[in-house]
Formats: sequence, C-alpha cells, structure tokens
Amino acid sequence: MLFLQIAVLYIVYRYMHCFFDTAQVRKSTELAAYGFYFITVWLVSSQYGKSVISFAAGMVFIFLLTQIYPGKQGKKLVAAFLLQGMNILCEVAALYLVYDRDGSGPEVYYLMFLLMFVCERIIEKFGIRNMRESTALKHWDLLIFLPIITVAVLFIMLSADIGNQYVGVTVSIGMILLNLIVFYICDELVGAYTRLEESALVERQLESYSNQLDVIMKSEEKVRGLRHDLKHHLSEILMMADADRTTEIKDYVRDMQVYMTYEREYASSGNTDIDSLINLMLDKAKSELKSVKCKVSVPQELDIPSFDWNIILGNLLDNAISAARNSGDKILHIKINYQRGILFIHIKNSYDGDLVRVDGRYITTKNYDRTDRAQNHGMGIKNVKRIVEKYKGTTEISDENGVFDVRILMYVSIKKEC
Repeated sequence: MLFLQIAVLYIVYRYMHCFFDTAQVRKSTELAAYGFYFITVWLVSSQYGKSVISFAAGMVFIFLLTQIYPGKQGKKLVAAFLLQGMNILCEVAALYLVYDRDGSGPEVYYLMFLLMFVCERIIEKFGIRNMRESTALKHWDLLIFLPIITVAVLFIMLSADIGNQYVGVTVSIGMILLNLIVFYICDELVGAYTRLEESALVERQLESYSNQLDVIMKSEEKVRGLRHDLKHHLSEILMMADADRTTEIKDYVRDMQVYMTYEREYASSGNTDIDSLINLMLDKAKSELKSVKCKVSVPQELDIPSFDWNIILGNLLDNAISAARNSGDKILHIKINYQRGILFIHIKNSYDGDLVRVDGRYITTKNYDRTDRAQNHGMGIKNVKRIVEKYKGTTEISDENGVFDVRILMYVSIKKEC
C-alpha cells in the first residue's frame, strides 16, 4: 500500500504542475512540502480511515501545499477542491466498478490510481492549458462549487446504499466527465480572453506605428521645404548679421524653429516603440488637457519588446489621460529617462475625487459605480507591475493633493548588435 500512496502523491504533484507555474519554486522547497503533505495525510488516514474528516483534512492539506506556488488564493482553492474532488470521484467509481463496497480489496486502489492517472493526463493535455497564466475569468473561482456538488451527490448516493452497480458506475463516471468538460470549457474561455487582450494590444501598436509614420512624413516634408529655401534663409540671416541686428536674428531663428516643430510630435527620442505610442495617445488627448509636458531621453536600442512597452505605457497613459481629462486642472506630465542600465518612467496626472483601493486597485469614488469597470483608475496597473517585475524593477504609486504619481524603475540592457 505504501507504493500506491507514493503513486497518488505523484499524481498530486502532476496536478499542481498543470495549474501553476512552477519555474520559480525551488526543488528543495517542493520536496520538503510534498514530504510534509505525505506524512500528514498518512497520519490522518491512519487515525480516521475513510471518513468526512479525512476528506476535509486532505483538502486542507492540498490547499496548504498550493501555497508554495505563485498565484491567486482563489485559484489555489479551486485547485485544492478539484484535486480532492477528483480523488473521491475516482475512488467511488473504482468501488462501483469492482463492486467492492467495503473498499478493502487491493484491486480498488489499483483501479482508483489508474482512473486518477487517466484524469490527470486528460486535464494536462486538454483541460488546463491557459490557467497557468495570471489572466483569468472574473468569477472563475466559483468553479469550486462544481467538485463540491458532485462529491456531495456521491456521498448521498453512498449513504443511501444504492445497490445497483450500473447506476453507481454511470453516476460516478458521469460526474468525472462533467468536471473535466466544465474545466475544459472554462480553460478555453480564459485562452480566448487572453488572445482578445493580446489582439487589442497589437491593434493599438499598429495604430501607433501608423500615427508615427504620419508624424515622420510631415516632419520630413518640413525639412525638405526648409532645405529648399535654406539659401534664402542664410542670405537673410547674413544680411541681418552685417547690419548688427541681433534681436531680429534671434526672432528669425525662433520662427525657423517653430516652422520645424510639428505640433503632433510630442516625443522624438528616436525609439520608435516609445515615440509612436506617446505621440498617438497624446495627439488624442492634448486638445482636452490644459498642461501636457513630455520629456523622453532613451536610446533606440533598449532591449524591451514592443509588446511590453504597450502594456506599460498603454495602461499608464490610458489611466492618466482619463483621470486628467475629468479633472479641473487637466495636467499630464511624462518623463522617461535611461541612464547606466536603469530605465526611469515617471507619469503624474491631476484627478478629482477621492481615491480608495479595491482588490489592490485604485478606484475613484467620484460618481463611483462598483459595476462600472471604466471607473477603475488602476485597472491596468496590475499588468504593468507584472511586466516591471519581469525586469526586476519596482513600482511606486502615490496620490497627494489631487495628483496621481507613478514612478517605475527597470533594469534594462542595450541590444547587442549581431
């Protein structure tokens, strides 16, 4: 029996790797946690046998085991209930398949392990391909009620002492399939939501590139016009210099600078990913804001993919522009600087109303409706923090005197030329 208990522990291990990203967990930590889980489950089962207490304790121990992995507590609770629920379902199905109601025959345990292994392989291959991601459905933690209800049905069926083997087999196998199908559907929904989110980011990126191309073409047109008339401009400046008309020279040069400045180009660092996104978003917002300042000083070769830039700047600027637009001061200041391997992003904006935190996000309480997701000032900050952590960076957020302030530090290298 010790071999079977170790085999079941291996199934638990595989289930956990289906649900969670295990790359960040040290093997020594995993080994210690699974050793503790094995000992505690063995002690409880030896003391109480097959009982409700053993079932509840097993679920608690599995939930504690999930704590070594990164992820939301709701997701960990779902994993614990699903795993313990599937274990009970497989055991009941094995009891009815061999029609051993006492469950004392060794064939019951072998068949239970076989069913658990098959279910795990099905979930690993088809059922949970997207739930390792941090993105998830809004109410997917309600899925814990599915294994609870199915296990409750089987407990009622066992307590009613249903003697019909075919009914018992049909109901237990049917419950197993129901759990697998529902989790497969939910996993597909998570995948569809993730793809939709990625498509929206790509669409915004393409729009920003299109806008940047238009900005470049307009700027080039002005450069060509200035180059065409450069001889006349130089002659005029030389004539004013000979006459010692310094003030007029300064005014003339300022006029040339104004002519060369394209009003839709707010960022011109040379980094296309940053310039295009900032120019697109500020071009849409500047007419509605009173004070917009933008200073960008970064090299072209920063080793950050366009997708990551889109998540960071897209979410921060979306939130900042929306809040500033609805405020009285209508202020938006942007500063992005790179020096000695450190990228600094500083965005601050004015806002009206009070700010509170709900589920770790900033919410404006001015005309606040809990069901209106558009009012979530920090709706994308969670995704921003996820990207910042990818670069071992930090995010600092503050709000004082009607100013929302976000400061980000990231450790970024320069792309090496091939």
